[in-house]
Amino acid sequence: MTLKKLIRSLALCVTALGAATGALAQDVWPSRPIKFIAPFPPGGPVDQTARVLAQKLSDALGQPVVIENIAGAGSTVGLVRLTQAPADGYTIAMGHVGGLSIAPHMYAKVGFDPLKSFAPVTVLADYANVLVVNANEPYKSVAEIIKAAKDNPGKLTYGSSGNGSSNHLSGELLASMAGVKFTHVPYRGTAPSMNDLLAGRLTFMFDVLLNSMPHIQTGRLRALAVTNQSGVPKLPGVPTLSQSVPGYEVLGWVALIAPAGTPPRIVDRLRAETEKIMKMPEVIASYATVGFDARTGTPEQLLDLIKKDLDLWGPIVKSTGATAQ
Repeated sequence: MTLKKLIRSLALCVTALGAATGALAQDVWPSRPIKFIAPFPPGGPVDQTARVLAQKLSDALGQPVVIENIAGAGSTVGLVRLTQAPADGYTIAMGHVGGLSIAPHMYAKVGFDPLKSFAPVTVLADYANVLVVNANEPYKSVAEIIKAAKDNPGKLTYGSSGNGSSNHLSGELLASMAGVKFTHVPYRGTAPSMNDLLAGRLTFMFDVLLNSMPHIQTGRLRALAVTNQSGVPKLPGVPTLSQSVPGYEVLGWVALIAPAGTPPRIVDRLRAETEKIMKMPEVIASYATVGFDARTGTPEQLLDLIKKDLDLWGPIVKSTGATAQ
């Protein structure tokens, strides 16, 4: 072999090796930071639990997992942003029952298909709402609330963080199943509705434990029932709503999702790492502080959950005539 041919062969080998190295680098995920969309403002329970997961995922994957709060329209703004991201594993998001199973019934053009626009990874946690009244109200049980509503149709008021929110529809479901009429008062967020409840301008409210617990502990609010069917450990002795209205159950949930088309190997890796994380005692304890029960499941189970709640909330939203712009 001449020197010229030898040099040409070596050059071809170097080129081939470079191409193989480049392909290998592209195949290694993750090789750069990951954006994690939290579709709510900073400080709330969804944001807090997203940050716990982000830090643990960063440790497990060896790359920064950076929270980006994209709030608005019941979490749908953030979810739409996720659908616009490349399906390469470098953008993920916190999904939520409100955005994935309620909002599609509320908005004429929600901007995504909850069953087709995302790659489900795993459910992360579920949580119950708690029915609370101002401590100065005379009501000591759900039965008393229902009786008062039957005696005075429409007189009892309840607040929510807005039309179509889970605390709004928790009240509509109660009214439907108990055969009574309440007057719903929507607010722009939970804080102003809670302020009016504390001021005595509302009869009751459904709320997440994170917001209500401090007021329950100080005696300003009275907890009458929780919306799951197993009770809430932080509220021992508080009955489930199903004890007064058989069959009643409302469970909120959060989940990890990615854009549709994300490679299965990346979804599998995300799920495997997240499953380990959600079993860590410190993560379970952290989620519990905001009233979330940590758990995981398969992508198929998450897809079934989204569909089940789409079917649950569709008729309730239609019966209320609630819409959002």
